[in-house]
Amino acid sequence: MHLAHPHRPFGHRRGIALIIVMLMVLAMGIAAGILAYSMKVETKLATNTSASGELEWLGLSGVEFAKWVLAEQQRIPGEQGYNGLNQFWAGGPGGNGNRIGELMEDPFEGISLKDITVGDGHLSIEIVDQERKLNINQADPLALEAGLGMAGAGASEAAQINAALTDWRDRDDHPTAGGGAESTDFYLNLDPPYRAKNGPIDDIGELLKVRGITPELFFGQPSDRGPLRGIDRLRHDDVDVVSAGLVDLFCAISAGQININTASLPVLTMAFRGDRIMARQIVQARAGPDGADGTADDEPARNPGDINRLMGPAAAPGGAAPPPPRFITISTTFEIRIEAAYGRAKRHYVALIQRRSARDFQTLVFRER
Repeated sequence: MHLAHPHRPFGHRRGIALIIVMLMVLAMGIAAGILAYSMKVETKLATNTSASGELEWLGLSGVEFAKWVLAEQQRIPGEQGYNGLNQFWAGGPGGNGNRIGELMEDPFEGISLKDITVGDGHLSIEIVDQERKLNINQADPLALEAGLGMAGAGASEAAQINAALTDWRDRDDHPTAGGGAESTDFYLNLDPPYRAKNGPIDDIGELLKVRGITPELFFGQPSDRGPLRGIDRLRHDDVDVVSAGLVDLFCAISAGQININTASLPVLTMAFRGDRIMARQIVQARAGPDGADGTADDEPARNPGDINRLMGPAAAPGGAAPPPPRFITISTTFEIRIEAAYGRAKRHYVALIQRRSARDFQTLVFRER
């Protein structure tokens, strides 16, 4: 005879209740987690908002500090006629054997461009002269073709982009044959649509709007050493291969000439219409005995008359004359990159300044990046 278990219904109900309680605890835990995350985000936003003024002030302080550094650099005996990668402003060791200690106090002794304390905040700055690149608004078609080739464009592709660049910068609305593009026949048909600039390029990022220029051409192709960018890639060129992105080769605002002391190997190669031998001759001559730019034994051209020394035999009578743009030894336009920190809040700023005299610099651009 089968007897029913008198406690089964009660145990079954207790099991269901336990499951409901566990589900409620789980839901409350999830809700608490979401609330905590939301509060963390809101707290961070509130912190950044409250520190906004202090961070901008730190950014502007970084610009003024960079101006002071560049002005003091020109006061050092023997260094008034050039800017080079071995100098303090560029992250070099400074000095360069010019007996600073015997002639004047070193203005940069004990100073760093990294983790500078300003009030309750901190900032780090990087100074990059624009004359180490070729001004895109003054580049001739042959230099552009060489630059596009180093960025990875084929011959026909480079010709089309050259035509599109001509149309982007000229004042008319007539497409150039061979790949040109104007507002009505190309850009207004895009999604979203926009118009051709029909004027000088003000920011090098505009190149990404020009027909045919892809992010790969602009930023550069990854190498077999990984996705190197900017200066890191330019310092890792292979012996027989010179490559770079357009952002590494061109700038939008500068004096229009190339500083032979700071220009990278790819920029020099472009300036000499793809002549790698001449470009390497210059880099090796200015780098000094250790063969590395930005070290104490660098031998940069100290004035315009010293440029021929870096060019070697090509500068001798009967040698290959330097192509346009003409080279200079001192830069006038500088990009200042600033990282500002106030408490737990951080921001990055970029400024563009231009030298008007030995101690007078004008700020052209200051913005968050």
